[in-house]
Amino acid sequence: MKMNKYTKSSDFLKKEFDNLSRTEKVDFLRDLESFLKNQDSAYYQSNISNVSDAEYDKLKLLYDKLITNNPQIKGSGYLDSVGYKPSEKFEKVNHKVPMLSLSNIFDSDGVIDFIERVRRYLSLGSNDNLEIVSEPKIDGLSATLIYINGNLHVGATRGDGSQGENVTQNIKTISNIPHKIEDPNVPEIIEIRGEIYMKKSDFFELNERMQKEGKQTYVNPRNTASGSLRHLDVNVTKSRKLYFFAYAWGEISTNIAGSHFEMIGLFKKWGFDVNPYTNLNNSYEDLIRSYDDLNDIRSSLDYDLDGVVYKVNSLAYQDRLGFISRSPRWAIAHKFPSEKATTKILDIEIQVGRTGSLTPVAKLEPVNIGGVVVRNATLHNEDFIKGLNSEGESIRDGADIRIGDQVQIIRSGDVIPKVVDVNMKDRNKDSEEFIFPENCPICGSSAERELNESTGKVSSVRRCTGGLYCNSQILGSLEFFVSRDAMNIEGFGGKSMELFYDMGLVNEPGDIYTLQDRQAQDQVDILSLEGWGELSMNNLFQSINERRSVSLDKFIYSLGIRHIGVNNAKLVSQQLTSIENLLSTIEKIHHDRDDALQAFIQNDGLGKVVISSFLSFLQNERNVSILRNLLKSIRVTDVINVISEDTAISGLSLVFTGKFSSMSRSEAKDQAERMGAKVLSSVSARTDILVIGEDPGSKIKKAEELGIRIIDEKEWLSLVDF
Repeated sequence: MKMNKYTKSSDFLKKEFDNLSRTEKVDFLRDLESFLKNQDSAYYQSNISNVSDAEYDKLKLLYDKLITNNPQIKGSGYLDSVGYKPSEKFEKVNHKVPMLSLSNIFDSDGVIDFIERVRRYLSLGSNDNLEIVSEPKIDGLSATLIYINGNLHVGATRGDGSQGENVTQNIKTISNIPHKIEDPNVPEIIEIRGEIYMKKSDFFELNERMQKEGKQTYVNPRNTASGSLRHLDVNVTKSRKLYFFAYAWGEISTNIAGSHFEMIGLFKKWGFDVNPYTNLNNSYEDLIRSYDDLNDIRSSLDYDLDGVVYKVNSLAYQDRLGFISRSPRWAIAHKFPSEKATTKILDIEIQVGRTGSLTPVAKLEPVNIGGVVVRNATLHNEDFIKGLNSEGESIRDGADIRIGDQVQIIRSGDVIPKVVDVNMKDRNKDSEEFIFPENCPICGSSAERELNESTGKVSSVRRCTGGLYCNSQILGSLEFFVSRDAMNIEGFGGKSMELFYDMGLVNEPGDIYTLQDRQAQDQVDILSLEGWGELSMNNLFQSINERRSVSLDKFIYSLGIRHIGVNNAKLVSQQLTSIENLLSTIEKIHHDRDDALQAFIQNDGLGKVVISSFLSFLQNERNVSILRNLLKSIRVTDVINVISEDTAISGLSLVFTGKFSSMSRSEAKDQAERMGAKVLSSVSARTDILVIGEDPGSKIKKAEELGIRIIDEKEWLSLVDF
């Protein structure tokens, strides 16, 4: 099989096609088509954007132009395709009315051409009115909802336009999609189509939560919405806060409107969200005004847009206009301009996030991108500055980034400006390579790049090890400390902890437990804070006092140490057994860290990364000082390791996965630990038994590969005689 000669979008865009031989032209078009298909596969099936929307549009336009202008080269019909074939993970849904895509235009000349083509096709005179609806083009996932007798029957993705994926149960978790249309006049069958999307604010909140939990963050709202809707676990979809805008329809048993705008009005009446920036226009000037107005405010909206869709309003006209290949003649998408610009890096600053990640930020010579003045842009991480990707491979032809460089900026999804390229021709010959700091610029603690044990690769993110001591991480640590799975102190949710921190009332966990005494001694004045009265203050004090005694594992978990989740906190606490032993470990670390490390490595449930993270936290003197202050106000109870020698599972290492019907998974884990087993969070060669419930996920595959014993819930209950 012949390999593609061109591997980057720039390879295609820079090539002078007319100077190629016939054979070279055929090869070029074949490679361009293959490249576009790969992008389609990544975007529609894996929710990954390998190139920007603007680059993709340019490549698609180039392919269309070259195929059209070179009829002697036979195309494959790729331009007639829509989306990508549905995933095998879901049942298939055949669309009785195909879900087609739209042709694109990129300037005002395209708008004029669209209007003239429609008028010419319909034989309209210059005095004949032509109404055109303009709708925001939401950057989300196309979906269709089939209602029978007013009840939501099927929800599906667009797929390849002819066949989509059945995601009905996931669709039903979206709060603004009605399960029933309460209107006696609704057609017996009606298929309502629209866009499923994630709000920017919810996307930021999700990424912040993922970052706090030490998990991989998401790239943009569109891909996250697509992945969430098509997730096999309906609970994941439910947790992701997706929304739906209705803007079209497919199959309908009875025609009940004469115009597109009238039909959209019925959607709204039936309880569907219709975009408020949908306008009815009577002229070219109206369309351009609608487009410009939306372009001006798009960055302030809580959802992503990538253009405006124009649709002929009259349904009679729509029927006459019909379709061409994969798109309707009566509709077209006017894309927004590329959100890119070139400017100069004035400085590079290192910002420290709440989880300790060191992120380089380019301070820019101000530049206007899409109506927004951009002064800062992310440089991602240390490797990106050096010209490497997360796999250690060369990007930008290996060019590093320096202060003083001319760089290209892109506003990714209209949200976070990013540096994407550097102009080496304009580089000052006296510029110096940027040296990434190995210590936190906030607290001076060591900043380290962790080794991923499963991949054997070093993380591209450098993190501060200061923990509770580092000012940049304090607020996040405090919020985690009082959270439900940690100390579970009610009354500090939402903005309350942030308020107490900003006012200087709480700077470390121990301050929480002295609040009542300080209030009584007039050292603080909680009642002067906005929204706080006697009742809320006393309820807070009561909640704090109820949490003055805590088990050792909860205590360790609440400290928010990286890689120490609930299960690992239990394993660490089982080895230490008491707070006195934890304090002794601190002393041991300062005398001989290797000795302390070896003691923990004997615990086969803990990996080296987890142990190293725990010991590094305890090795920091400021963390220890904060920990000792906290212990003045609370009591930490010992761990009682009950090992029942006569049970069938004592001494075994177990992993639980899936959903159980007779008990919660937490209850099953507790039962296992009481019977002398060790409960691990992931499957490895050290696992003895994998206990599976419904929807066990990927752990079962790994267990099968390793030859680990697998039992279901019924076998588990029999094993423990529960």
